[in-house]
Amino acid sequence: LWKGRLELSLSARGLMGHLTRMVSKPTNLADGKSTGCSPSSPDKIKAVQTYEKELAEWLKKYAIVKQQNAVMLLDSLFVKLLSKPTAKDYYDMLKAQFEQQSLVFSAELW
Repeated sequence: LWKGRLELSLSARGLMGHLTRMVSKPTNLADGKSTGCSPSSPDKIKAVQTYEKELAEWLKKYAIVKQQNAVMLLDSLFVKLLSKPTAKDYYDMLKAQFEQQSLVFSAELW
């Protein structure tokens, strides 16, 4: 039930790719370069501005995915998520937790 609600909510917002990591974080153009290096050409300046805009949008959407995970849970489960660094880690931990409970419940029915 939890998984279906989360996936429906994220799909409706076009954010499933952030959960499954199909949408990756924008690549920083300065990776591997000194931090004092500043772009000098108009093309480089535009590339940096584009990166900053894309990163801000990605971070906003990523925060929504993490928030959607959190609001669908009891506090006792949410506390377990606080140590997880990514939305995918949130999802994987919760999926494992609920699948394990499902198996225990099914075994008790037999």
